Amino acid sequence: MILYLHGFASGPGSAKGRAFEELFDAAGVRLHRADLTPGPDGFERSTPLTMLAEAERALAASGAEVVMGSSLGGYLGALLASRYPSVRRVVLLAPAFRLFERWDGRLGAADRQAWRRDGLLVDHHISRDRRRISWQFMEAAAGLPAFPAVQVPALCFAGRRDETVPLEDVAAFVARTPGARLVELDDGHELVASVPRIFEEARAFLGA
Repeated sequence: MILYLHGFASGPGSAKGRAFEELFDAAGVRLHRADLTPGPDGFERSTPLTMLAEAERALAASGAEVVMGSSLGGYLGALLASRYPSVRRVVLLAPAFRLFERWDGRLGAADRQAWRRDGLLVDHHISRDRRRISWQFMEAAAGLPAFPAVQVPALCFAGRRDETVPLEDVAAFVARTPGARLVELDDGHELVASVPRIFEEARAFLGA
């Protein structure tokens, strides 16, 4: 069983999640797409910690030994692997390492003040509208490690044209993580065009 964790401002109905479920199902491997922001206002109330809690619940309920995650879901997958011995392998797609540091580095004093006061409007990829998250998102991110300490085999994918999570951040995680391997792709952050290649690499990595 593979537990799939979606990215920020996304959901279990993401195109990548559905594509991987179909591909692995055809290979005889079950994949469960977790919902990290459940409920009508789940996204608005979400922080990295609430999403991690949902991932922990999904891990326990599914009994999965493999975690696969995209962007923020990839970062959360690495956190799960660092905390739960039941996770035997991870597959990380453009994992959002240095979460707090990257977001904080893009904010000026006026941006921080406005976010604290009004919340931050972001484009939600599933609902196709703009939704607002509170400053608690950043407060929670500040308490999490830039690079989780993962001791299990990790297969990491990063796009050379990724403008959201620099390839260098993923390479830095791989360099400090025994048993981790980096696959560079000629793609952007979403990695949608690389789904077939990712599936074949992940299938070999998992021995599926």
